[in-house]
Amino acid sequence: MTNRTSLTVVAIAGVSAIGAIGCATSSSAGGAVPTPAQYAAIADDACAGIAAKERELGVLAYRDAIVSVAPFKEASYVGKAKVTHTEGSVIVLRATQGLSVPWIERVNSCHVALAGAGRLPGNDAVADPFVIPGATVSATEVYAGFALIVRGANQDSASEIAQRSYAILSAPTRPPTASLVSP
Repeated sequence: MTNRTSLTVVAIAGVSAIGAIGCATSSSAGGAVPTPAQYAAIADDACAGIAAKERELGVLAYRDAIVSVAPFKEASYVGKAKVTHTEGSVIVLRATQGLSVPWIERVNSCHVALAGAGRLPGNDAVADPFVIPGATVSATEVYAGFALIVRGANQDSASEIAQRSYAILSAPTRPPTASLVSP
């Protein structure tokens, strides 16, 4: 088993055993989406001391540290039958100097609040799984890194989160250094 695969297996197993710890969310506890003014107030508190790149990109600022993305599935019982359905995605980050669960959650809270307040002009929201309305993010420390559970408010948002999360891995993180195609 490769290191990447074993880290993913350990992360998913650890995340499955732990519930929602330390949630950062793009919706309030009552289920209502905050107004832009409320998001602006949240951003003013959460963004103090966070660098501009992290404000704009949120957790995607650590794209080079992303190890894997996997579906986050939960099981429920209908009578005696066990039914599994996808609730979102698990994004695994390798341990990096300066990263901690509280810092990851704070960066995400700042980013989501800025997006909700309309204060991110350069934000590419179509590729960002963290800014989907109603999405919740919980971070936990796992062996050699962190696991982020991005959970949707409903089946449609869970599907959108999964699609955007997998797109993170396929998007280039830096420009190519060489080309095999001749001009």
